[in-house]
Amino acid sequence: MRAGNHTGADMKADCLGVTRGVFEEWKSRLDKVSAEQERIESWLFVQAAGVLFVGKTGELVILKKEYFSMHLEEMVFSIGSFCGSWGVTYKVLVDTPHSLKIIIYRSDAVDRRLQRASKKFLHCYLHYPFGLTAASFLHEVGCRWKRCGKVPHEIGIALGYPMKDVWGFMGFRRCRCQGSCGWQIFGDPQPSIMMRSRFDEARKTAVSMLEAA
Repeated sequence: MRAGNHTGADMKADCLGVTRGVFEEWKSRLDKVSAEQERIESWLFVQAAGVLFVGKTGELVILKKEYFSMHLEEMVFSIGSFCGSWGVTYKVLVDTPHSLKIIIYRSDAVDRRLQRASKKFLHCYLHYPFGLTAASFLHEVGCRWKRCGKVPHEIGIALGYPMKDVWGFMGFRRCRCQGSCGWQIFGDPQPSIMMRSRFDEARKTAVSMLEAA
């Protein structure tokens, strides 16, 4: 399903139509797994709804270990099962005693974003190597996160945020902050606000689908 100017009702109808087969197959599989695996996969379904339904490139998800009564291996297995069902990829970026920070993403979409990203900013200023792929970029993001203890802001490329907002937040472009919509907006606010609205509607649709199942 492509992102577009959908109303909430249109988006819900489109999602139910386009993903019904995948959704029903996934829900059928969940009937055969443990209650805790069903819980974590259902939670991921809502968190990653933008990626599944409206073309969001990736979603950063932080799983609090105390919230899920699972060993790490079981948690990672559940994440892998979810992503396999929905045809998306995941990578563990940081594993701490309290949380697991992962990104759920579409590899081809991240590749396209990297190809369009400013080579000057990405390679000269941020010192990423040339020939980046989604996998190598996110590997480096994870390494930098572990080294410095905070998320590298360039992860916004893989999260699908408007490039103007990614570079503006990092101070690479001379434009003022125009507000926030879950991330800081730079330059024309309208595309960012519309994008955030689509992401929010996708989550609402995911919740509705789970409630109706």
